Amino acid sequence: MDNLLFVKISEINDECEVCEERRPFFNLKDEGASYALKKQSGDVYYSFQCFSCRTDKRVFVVRYSVDVDERMLNLEKFGEFPRRKLKRDKNLQRFFKDDLDNFEKATVCLATGYGVAAFAYFRRILENNIVQLLKLVREDAVASGAPQETLDALDELENPGVPMSKKIEKANAAMPPYLKPEGLNPLGKLYANLSDGVHSAPEEECFKRANAIQFCLAFLIGELSSRKRHRESFKSQLASL
Repeated sequence: MDNLLFVKISEINDECEVCEERRPFFNLKDEGASYALKKQSGDVYYSFQCFSCRTDKRVFVVRYSVDVDERMLNLEKFGEFPRRKLKRDKNLQRFFKDDLDNFEKATVCLATGYGVAAFAYFRRILENNIVQLLKLVREDAVASGAPQETLDALDELENPGVPMSKKIEKANAAMPPYLKPEGLNPLGKLYANLSDGVHSAPEEECFKRANAIQFCLAFLIGELSSRKRHRESFKSQLASL
């Protein structure tokens, strides 16, 4: 049991906010500070600093418990300072500016592994913003010289009475090939996830689907938004000549 009375963590690897890369963080107490565990359970604090920039720091609160019979020491991190920043897709943030509350909740749930909740929020986001997404598709179709028949079909999709499946079918037909790499159908994938119920699905499956929804949305909105910005910039530069 004596060899379980000390916890020594000399170094960890983590994402450095300053270096913007994964870096080793060394224990600020030097010599890989060890803690004497005088009880069978309790909390200990660890402070680390980035070895490269010597600026970014982490403080962790770790709960330990000693299983005397199994001669095992269990460690669980339950606190961290400063709070870890969640990475957010800038294009999605701009696009969902009127639905940021749901987007933030979806992002937090996805980052913390709550699959059912993340899926539910992304599903709500998609329902709330599908018309806005279809308008972006139409705008790109106009700029790309799509035939009037395609534009008329897209205009019909703003009618609330049009079934969602029909909206997706027509919108997907109107999308240019660059939005359907190798024949993939991101809008169809989104709709398939939107249509399926999640109440009986396991947490892992919901987490997987939520990631798929986020990725498809990021791809579609990122590509469409980028082309829109480039078109506007190009027109502005031409007008200045």
